[in-house]
Amino acid sequence: MTHFTAEQIAAAKRNELEAVTAVIAETELLILKRATDYATRAGTTDHDLADDLAQAGRIRVWESLEKFDGESPAQFMAYIDKALHSAMSEQRRRACRPGVTDVAMKDFETALVLAGGDPYKAVRVATTKEMGPRKMSRDHAYAAFFAWRGIESLDKILGACDDGSSITLRDVIAVESGIPADLLEPSDYSETRRATVREHVHRTLGLMGEGQRRVLKSDHGISPHRDYSLDGSDTELAADMGTTTKAVQEARAKGRTRFAALYRAGARAW
Repeated sequence: MTHFTAEQIAAAKRNELEAVTAVIAETELLILKRATDYATRAGTTDHDLADDLAQAGRIRVWESLEKFDGESPAQFMAYIDKALHSAMSEQRRRACRPGVTDVAMKDFETALVLAGGDPYKAVRVATTKEMGPRKMSRDHAYAAFFAWRGIESLDKILGACDDGSSITLRDVIAVESGIPADLLEPSDYSETRRATVREHVHRTLGLMGEGQRRVLKSDHGISPHRDYSLDGSDTELAADMGTTTKAVQEARAKGRTRFAALYRAGARAW
């Protein structure tokens, strides 16, 4: 419910100070609520991010005053709510996810060629010396990968509830990420999927023997081990593990087969 009038909105559009002050005061609670919603994930609020989002929202309210072409306070608040969604989505994206520039996309396409067209292998290639001066960080390579691949529609239907209503990808991600469904954006899919896959990878590795687990982690630089495939050798890995090179190679071959079987058995349909 709003407490200002159509006359105040008209006056605010004319930039009259008293009316502008009234509009700012009236929208402040909505701004703070939306900022908190957007800065909360899995029940935890990033208060610094919430402050940044609130400031972006205030600026957008000011910018929206002269663009609003309706008359009633209810129309205005609906317009402002939509404007806040846009402003805070943009700000959260800039704050929480690395930007993917045209140059980064071209770099990823180069990695894709080097990887023989395999996009998953291209993520790995993009972080190696094969890229020369265009070598990318792991996070940047993944960001480029998801931008290149594109994100599935959040409205994709995955199933149905007992009452016949549809269960969409948006509903599933809302549960997994802790982000309210009405605040989700397509880019949240990639972040949630990565977190889900990462959790499943570690769970699967935890089911394996120590030797096989150590070799596979070292092949991919999974914490707490460094990536021996980029900077090391089987001989060095064997020495660090106190075993032989042959034992490392056997553990790798058996470990890959074991990991694939365990991962497929427990993988989610993402």
